Amino acid sequence: MNNVPVKMLHTDMLESEGKICIVLDDSDTIPVVTVNAPRSVVDSLGAENIVATADVEDMTADNTVPIVLTTNKYSDSITNITGSISSVKLSVEDEERATLGIEAMVVGNVAENYQIGSISLEQNQVRVKGPASVVQGVNSAGVSVDVSGAESSISTNAEIHLYDEEGVDISTDKHLTLNIDKVMVRVEVLPLKEVPIKIAVSGTPADGYRLNGETAVEPGRVTIAGRRSVLENVTEISIPSTDLNVRGRNKDLIKTFKISDYLPDGVTLAEGEMDSVKVTVEIVPTATEEE
Repeated sequence: MNNVPVKMLHTDMLESEGKICIVLDDSDTIPVVTVNAPRSVVDSLGAENIVATADVEDMTADNTVPIVLTTNKYSDSITNITGSISSVKLSVEDEERATLGIEAMVVGNVAENYQIGSISLEQNQVRVKGPASVVQGVNSAGVSVDVSGAESSISTNAEIHLYDEEGVDISTDKHLTLNIDKVMVRVEVLPLKEVPIKIAVSGTPADGYRLNGETAVEPGRVTIAGRRSVLENVTEISIPSTDLNVRGRNKDLIKTFKISDYLPDGVTLAEGEMDSVKVTVEIVPTATEEE
């Protein structure tokens, strides 16, 4: 029989002492088990009939545990049973625990004219335990959500992955135990909309000067993001006249504003948009009109 698993017994004895054992060299699987018995008995036995155990209470000074082999049927007819290996090799270490923040990442690109909004986790921490040497190698925890082509928000139960310092996924290390394997993630997907930036001017220039009606707004349009129900009510971004007062001026008024200061609630700038608009209000001498 090939590849017979070995069941470890009394591992709780180590756990009660704050220790944990790591099986070395895959020695908890016996490559070949040989059974000496009449042909009819051997032919009726399968790997599932071989019972292999290793009792931690019998661990030797060099951290090896002898394997005991029996069968769950025809044991009276078997004259001998041996394995190609006779013991399980262990490394015994202190158990260590760590609590890590969970980072959420997105994979792929949402549909055209959409962008990612907020990303929220139902639970933002995971507790990890295992041998000290393994736990100390865990640098971060994260989940990923595929947003390829998405036009609406996504909620999914995402599997938690553990990474070492170089970003290599070590989640499959069988010696690590997590208090949760998955966490609910919500990725907000928001539509985009392009709207003009409008201004209003207040005040009267100094005597002998006037507004010539020419203003420059750079950029004149901006792309914003928000929930569809909010964007439907946004037709422009307005800079009020109270912020563009030309009273007593005898030269052009040039001001730069943060666009985000004038966005309605629930609206943000699209990714890549500059949070700046330059406004120029031209003021000319009154004599210009007479000429």
